[in-house]
Amino acid sequence: MEFNVVKLELEYVRHCVYKTEDHLVSLEKHRLELESAIKDRLELIAGQRHRLTTLRRNVESERMRLSMELKDRLGQLDRLRTR
Repeated sequence: MEFNVVKLELEYVRHCVYKTEDHLVSLEKHRLELESAIKDRLELIAGQRHRLTTLRRNVESERMRLSMELKDRLGQLDRLRTR
């Protein structure tokens, strides 16, 4: 009788261990999926940052060009007014 009780307890403990192991494997798989998603997202963000930096440089150079053009035209207007 005592042997059967110990055997049942052993089966219960095994069941608990297997259940915990399955849960740990599931968590590990989920962690790997999250790490992969984070890596992909970081690569996407880096690409977007590069594109935005390039766009900002282009816009800044266009702004400078337009500012110089405006100064030239204002200078021309001042010269015409003084005549």
